[in-house]
Amino acid sequence: MQMYAMIGVRQTKLKSVFNMMKQLKFIKNINTVYGEYDIVAELNTMNKESSNKLLKQIKETDGVNTLKTFVVSDTLKEHKGIIF
Repeated sequence: MQMYAMIGVRQTKLKSVFNMMKQLKFIKNINTVYGEYDIVAELNTMNKESSNKLLKQIKETDGVNTLKTFVVSDTLKEHKGIIF
């Protein structure tokens, strides 16, 4: 399952949340962003059970205030190269 997670983090915990997320198996990309959320992560899991486990790990991380997910229904265009 491909999904995106928008994560709100207490600013004093941003680095520790980021470092913890780097260790998680099914996270493809992690980006810090400006706006309502602090981190946007692209997740690719095998099934609903692994998605639930991963999201629970993120939610229970010290410093995570909010978590909003978007499950991808269709991929309309995929780019497999490096963008300059």
